[in-house]
Amino acid sequence: MLKAVLFDLDQTLMDWSQIESWEDYQWQRISALLDYARQALDAPPELKPEALLAAFHRSSSAAWQRARLTLQAPSISAVLVEALAAVSVSVHEADSTAVLRAYSGQLPEGERAYPDVLDVLPQIQAHGVALGLITNSAHPMYLRDHELRATGMLDLFPTCRLSAVDVGVIKPHPDIFKYGLDLLGVEPHEAVFVGDSLEADVAGAQGAGIYSVWIAREGEAVEANDEIVPDAAITTLHDLLPVLDRGFPGWRNGHGR
Repeated sequence: MLKAVLFDLDQTLMDWSQIESWEDYQWQRISALLDYARQALDAPPELKPEALLAAFHRSSSAAWQRARLTLQAPSISAVLVEALAAVSVSVHEADSTAVLRAYSGQLPEGERAYPDVLDVLPQIQAHGVALGLITNSAHPMYLRDHELRATGMLDLFPTCRLSAVDVGVIKPHPDIFKYGLDLLGVEPHEAVFVGDSLEADVAGAQGAGIYSVWIAREGEAVEANDEIVPDAAITTLHDLLPVLDRGFPGWRNGHGR
């Protein structure tokens, strides 16, 4: 019986393609962080945002390189504190939560849900199937919740919204999938996972015993490689409902696979 469908967030449900300039948005966040550092941490007056931005990029890149090797989730708070220290800001008394809020205080203009999300996901819910969200984010979920609320998606996931940094591991580690299943009270064979990454989402879900659906939104050829073969592949969530019909006949009436 199909009891739950879980989703990746970015590039699966959340569309970043409408943001005009990611560089401008990142500059705004770093500038806000520098303002906070000057007010609360006695940052050197000669410190320029360019230097802090470069330090941030180095720290973030190193954190994600470690994460891909160890599957331990990176923390944006730790990255920010490390970047501040690298440009001679005294961080021994830094409040990591305040640092994070200064950096993440504004949402990007143009961030939105893909148009099919608010059409298809409520249809799945209407048949009594629970929805879950698992994202490989270094930002804690309470911050991503602001984005979900602003894009109209928050109420779709009342029970299971997981950010990797809150769990401690990133996909494809099986524990993050198991954590989501436990929150929803379902077994692996009663769930489907939908995501855009073959390695993190498809292989990760399959490693946890979950039926996997690969969504290739950005014009990618819907062809798996020889090593990672999804159970199904789609280019739009409108095609997910027929996939569920084939994989879990009768799911619309709450019946078995």
